[in-house]
Amino acid sequence: MAIFERQSQSAEAVALRSGDHRANGTGSDTLEEYRLSPPAGRDGKSFLTDASCQKERAKIAELFGQFDLDGNGYVDRKEINRADKTPSSKDDSASPQLFANFLSDRYKALMSTSNDEWFFENNGVSLKDIYKYVDAARDFSKKIGDKKGDTNYTLSLQDKEREVTVHVPPQYDPNRPMPMVVMLHGFMQDKEEIARISQFKEKADKEGFIAVFPNATGWLGDRMRWWNVGKNQLYRADDVDFIRQLTEIIPQKLNVDKDRIFLVGFSNGAMMAQEAAARLNDKIAAVASVSGGMLRKQDKPKGDMNALLIHGSNDEVIPASGGMLANLFGAPRVLSALKAFEVWADANGLTPFAHKSAGEPIQTYSAIDTASGREVTFYNLKDGSHDWPGSSASTTAASQFNATDEIWNFLNRHSRQQLMARVRDA
Repeated sequence: MAIFERQSQSAEAVALRSGDHRANGTGSDTLEEYRLSPPAGRDGKSFLTDASCQKERAKIAELFGQFDLDGNGYVDRKEINRADKTPSSKDDSASPQLFANFLSDRYKALMSTSNDEWFFENNGVSLKDIYKYVDAARDFSKKIGDKKGDTNYTLSLQDKEREVTVHVPPQYDPNRPMPMVVMLHGFMQDKEEIARISQFKEKADKEGFIAVFPNATGWLGDRMRWWNVGKNQLYRADDVDFIRQLTEIIPQKLNVDKDRIFLVGFSNGAMMAQEAAARLNDKIAAVASVSGGMLRKQDKPKGDMNALLIHGSNDEVIPASGGMLANLFGAPRVLSALKAFEVWADANGLTPFAHKSAGEPIQTYSAIDTASGREVTFYNLKDGSHDWPGSSASTTAASQFNATDEIWNFLNRHSRQQLMARVRDA
C-alpha cells in the first residue's frame, strides 16, 4: 500500500523529524541545544536555570547567524527554505535541519508576535522574536503543577494571553505516565461550557487521563471566541502553534504518556482539531471531531493519524452534505462529512466501507487496517443536529449514542508508539 511506501525513509530522516540525531553517530546531550524546548525530565530544572537559558540563547544566536544570509537581522522564508535543504555534515549535530524546522514550524506564530511593519511585509523573524517566543514557553512551563482537579493557567503567545484549564484526575501518580486529551470548544463557547456539555472532566476522573481545556481568542469580547481554522492572516492567531505548545510543555511538568496525546473538538473546535491533527501528526496519536468539518482549502492529513468523525445528518450549522457554514453568503465552505472521512482514510492508505444496520439510527463508515493499527471511523447520526450527541440538550439521546463514551473508547485504543511499530512491521 502507498502508506507503507511513505514510511520507508532513511533512519537519519526519521531521527531528524523526531528530534533525535543519534542516527548521525553524535551524542544525545548536544541535541538539547538545538531542540529549543525543555529537556527530558518533568521537573524542567535544567531548562529553567540561568546557565541553561544563557547557553540556549548563545546557540540560537549562533545558528541564527548561519541562516541570516544577507545579514539584515532577519531570517525570511527564502532563507529558511534554503537552509532546510542544506545537507548536514557529520560534525554539526544536524543543527541546520533542526533549527530550520523550528523556524518553519513556528514562523507564522512568530510573525504574529512582531509588531514591526517591515517584518510583516518581508515574512522575516528576528532574534528578538525568537527569544520572546522561547521565553514565553519557559514562563508557561514554570507555572504548571500537578495539583489534582482544575488549575487555570495563562500562556503569553503571539502578544495574546491564552487561557487554559488543566484537569488532573484524582488517581494521577507522578511516577506513572497518563494519557492527555486536549478538548477544543465550539464557536461562542468557552472551555467551561464544553467541559460541562461533554462531561469530559468526569470521564477523565473515571478513566484516568489528564484533560486540557484551552480557550480560543475572542473577536468581539469573550463570547465571540473562534478558533483560527484555515490560517486566516487577518485574525493573527496561530492556534495550531498554541495547541503545539500545550502538547510540548504540559508533558514536561506532568507525567504524560507522550504516545497517547489526543485532540477532541466540537463544531469550530472540531474543525480546528482536524486541522491541528493534520499538521501535528508527530505529536497527536488520534483526533475526534464532533459536529465539525474540514475546510476545502486547508492542510490535508499526512497519514499516521487515527481519526473519529461524528456528525448529525440534519446539522444546520456545519452541513453534513458540505457547503457554506450556516448557509451564510461568503462563509467558508466545508467538505461533506463523508468526504472528510474519505480524505482521512486516503491519507492513511485505507479503503473506506460502510456498515448499514437495519432499524438503527447510526450509520457507521470504517477504514481499518488491523496489521498497522490504522483506524478511521465516521458515525453518521440520522436526524442528528449541531450538538454534542448524548448530552442533555442533544437531539440524539444518550441511550442511542453517547459521544463522550464513543470518543474515549476510540482514543483509548491508540498509541503513536504502537502505531509506528506496527507500521514498520507491516
